[in-house]
Amino acid sequence: QQYSEAAQNSEILRQARSLSIQSLPLPECPRGERRSSSPRLSISQSSSLWRDLPGVRNSAELDELTEDQRRLQEVRFEVITSEASYCRSLEIVVDHFVKSKQLGAQLTTQDKNWLFSRLVDVRAISHSFLSKLEEQVESDVMHFTVCDIIYRQCPLFRKAYVPYLTNQSYQDATYQRLMNENPRFKMIVEKIEKSAVCQRLPLRSFLVLPFQRITRLKLLVQNIVKRTTRGTAEATQAIKALKQLEKIIQQGNDSISQMKSIESLVSLSAKVDFECKTLPLISQSRRMVREGPVTQLMDFSLKETEKNAYLHLFNDYLLLSLPKEGGKFTVIDHCPVSELRVENCRVKLHSLQKNLFRLYMAQKSLLLRTDAPSDKLRWISALSRPHTEVDFSSAQGKVFILG
Repeated sequence: QQYSEAAQNSEILRQARSLSIQSLPLPECPRGERRSSSPRLSISQSSSLWRDLPGVRNSAELDELTEDQRRLQEVRFEVITSEASYCRSLEIVVDHFVKSKQLGAQLTTQDKNWLFSRLVDVRAISHSFLSKLEEQVESDVMHFTVCDIIYRQCPLFRKAYVPYLTNQSYQDATYQRLMNENPRFKMIVEKIEKSAVCQRLPLRSFLVLPFQRITRLKLLVQNIVKRTTRGTAEATQAIKALKQLEKIIQQGNDSISQMKSIESLVSLSAKVDFECKTLPLISQSRRMVREGPVTQLMDFSLKETEKNAYLHLFNDYLLLSLPKEGGKFTVIDHCPVSELRVENCRVKLHSLQKNLFRLYMAQKSLLLRTDAPSDKLRWISALSRPHTEVDFSSAQGKVFILG
């Protein structure tokens, strides 16, 4: 029998894994080295579709399954075949790049950690995961499930994938720097990439595989949830696995955001000096909400009393600075956001000036101007949070208080 939808789905999924190596044998381990938790790659290499497995094709039970049940098994089997392909690609990058002595000689310990992160750990976890999946198929090729194994594997996924995702910016920066500044490194990488085992795929295509895999696994489980009968134990298990995968991806995204926030604080800390009491800027809980230039007005009638200022608004503090050359700043005041108030000034009261708002800090009141009306409204909105969004159509003259 021909199951056209299953075949089309499988082909689409295989094309989506364009960076995976489909038909390559596993590279041989270096002599004297043992590979831990190596998968058997038997079932997952013998067929790309579940219905083509000999145990399925020759089973009398196949005709008793409904079309929906067959499609569900194909999706489950896709988890296994795609994991096998992923495993083979991880073998290539670890054995031919990570463990290359020539390449290693060009890397400092820090560069190697940033460039390859936890690829060896990711490979070991993938091997273990694939072996368990294959054992599940061998135990009951007609009715095997996968979401129970995925759910139990999630703590290991979290341990390896969240740090790998978090390291992405360092990985990209390290790769670019080495390729631009180390001709020997570039030559060795390009030589390995041209080898038959890599099929001319660049190193970067291997480095992004873990990012793609954890997302791909979530999509496959979503498909399983969609095809599983609601209210059954299998559906409950699939939903639990899906929620855990979504949580891992969210933790990775949150960790990336936190890392970028800390990096920006470190960068800003090197660019500021304090004319007022010093405020330590670097904190894991601090994040930038908005920043930008404003004009401070000392007197409406005298344009000469204007001076350029710069605001850095964090989730917990506001910095008021004077911009200097070279992108640096002198902080002249700072204030907790809980003590800020902002007032949208009526234009008709100040006919000579537009785009004005008044900012009340703990010890002073500032009259500020922006270049565009939209900038003024964005500052009012940002300075008014965490209260409800400002209704700008009726905001004229009102005072908004941060509680």
